[in-house]
Amino acid sequence: MVETSKMIHSTFSKENYENACDISESQLVSEFGGIVYRFCISLVYRKEDADDLFQDTYVRAFSEIEKIRASGNPKSFLLSVATSLWRSNRRKYARRNRLAPIVDFDEANIIEAESLEDRAIANEEVLMVRELVNDLPNKLKVTVVMYYTVEMSIADIARTLKLPIGTVKSQLSRARAIIRKGLENKYGNE
Repeated sequence: MVETSKMIHSTFSKENYENACDISESQLVSEFGGIVYRFCISLVYRKEDADDLFQDTYVRAFSEIEKIRASGNPKSFLLSVATSLWRSNRRKYARRNRLAPIVDFDEANIIEAESLEDRAIANEEVLMVRELVNDLPNKLKVTVVMYYTVEMSIADIARTLKLPIGTVKSQLSRARAIIRKGLENKYGNE
């Protein structure tokens, strides 16, 4: 992944975005696939759902290739498509869940028996932070995932989500405060 990330950044640095009008479908996948997939995983936390979101993102992107070329920033365009599809899927899931709730088995919550105590504690902390991030309101969650997982700059997040930079900073600050409070509540009560 690190090698892919370096290749992406070297191939499509900010100076090269003006050449985005020449990008092909295969370049979209080879140069931005890793970032988009990590973003999808961070939004849904389940490999199967991330695979579906990733595939749907590229299906939509390929159908709108001219818009991507015109945008001049393929990465932001792809991440905004993924965000839009994720929000749409969450709305559908919420509607279905109100009608017929589904109990989900989450393999990520299972800690292997051979794990060491330190690893179990670390896994618990990671799961707790993931849970807190997952419980954030959608607009805060997307901003946090873009900043910490995809490692986008605040300016890039603002462009992608079509928000002022101050709003992105505010959302990150509110999300950090919510996560900090959640962690304090968990560890403060022990």
